[in-house]
Amino acid sequence: MFKIEFTLNEIIESIKPTGLPDIVYYQYYKQLMNRKIVINEAISDSIIESAVIPLIDMDNDGTGKPIEIYLATVGGDIYSGFNLVDVIKKIKTPVTIHIMSIAASMGLLIAMSGHKNPNVKTVCHPFSVGLLHSGSQYMEGTAHAVKDTFDFSQHYEDKIKEYILSHSNIDEYLYEKIERKEYWMDADEMKKLGIVDEII
Repeated sequence: MFKIEFTLNEIIESIKPTGLPDIVYYQYYKQLMNRKIVINEAISDSIIESAVIPLIDMDNDGTGKPIEIYLATVGGDIYSGFNLVDVIKKIKTPVTIHIMSIAASMGLLIAMSGHKNPNVKTVCHPFSVGLLHSGSQYMEGTAHAVKDTFDFSQHYEDKIKEYILSHSNIDEYLYEKIERKEYWMDADEMKKLGIVDEII
């Protein structure tokens, strides 16, 4: 029986550019070594391996060294995204979330996740943008299955609303006004609404 283990350094060495590099993978692993997590794609179930587990490991490694999350996403799967939100909300290590270009849909909800955690700071750049909207869902199946899915979706939307109201300066009046719209915001608006703490 063979036991195969690789250190992060060995992984980095194995994917170092030799010709035409896969620079995305290279940069991702290189940044992990520096306690930086890069989320630069649509949110999917792969976020468990690419962000959630690394973040849990860094938070529990006993060093207490700060962690940075670089966020640039058009959104995606809310169930996978909220798994990352749940971890950030409880994190014990200092974390800075950087909105690099766009935090749309689920991405903006991730950006809000540290609002009540004093260990988390969220920053953006002057030309960063955010998007808040109700999202979309495709349903198929029997009439009962579609109804059950629709009912659960309504319940989940209520939970998301509660989350937004408690993790930003968005109040009930503004939420009702923007709920069914594509609500785009620039850096100043994100700061005003308490989504980011600082524009850098």
